[in-house]
Amino acid sequence: MNKFRNLPAVITLLAGFITSVIMILHRYSLVNFMWILVCTMLVFYMCGVIIRFALNKVVRKTEDKNRDKTEDEEPEEDGETSDDEENAEK
Repeated sequence: MNKFRNLPAVITLLAGFITSVIMILHRYSLVNFMWILVCTMLVFYMCGVIIRFALNKVVRKTEDKNRDKTEDEEPEEDGETSDDEENAEK
């Protein structure tokens, strides 16, 4: 269930890149630059973890529904083959 394993890292790095570019253009001092960048990256990492959790939950539910549908179909097929085998034996 690790389909979205890298999502928090991608979101964090993208937010950090955008923040860095904006702060370089506005000529922030180094101390302010670092504090703002660290805080921004922490916030977006937490958002990425929450998004990953939600997406994994949605994917798990859809896979469970698909698995239930296939399991519902399989016993019917098995039942038909066993009836055919019983009829063939008689």
